[in-house]
Amino acid sequence: MLVRFSLNGETVEVDAPPTVTLLDWLREERGLTGTKEGCNEGDCGACTVMVTDERGARALNACILFLPQLHGR
Repeated sequence: MLVRFSLNGETVEVDAPPTVTLLDWLREERGLTGTKEGCNEGDCGACTVMVTDERGARALNACILFLPQLHGR
């Protein structure tokens, strides 16, 4: 599935299965290891990232955010 979104000001296109989380993609494909895996259930906040859309910026847990959910952001 092709997903297009902005990452740190750069537009990226990702062809990945819809089950890949943002956390896994950031760490494994981009080498951005500053985002940590803690509980992998969205409870601890170790994987918190800032996501911006038409409603503004929000802090979301990357471990439970699937790449297709970022399309167009």
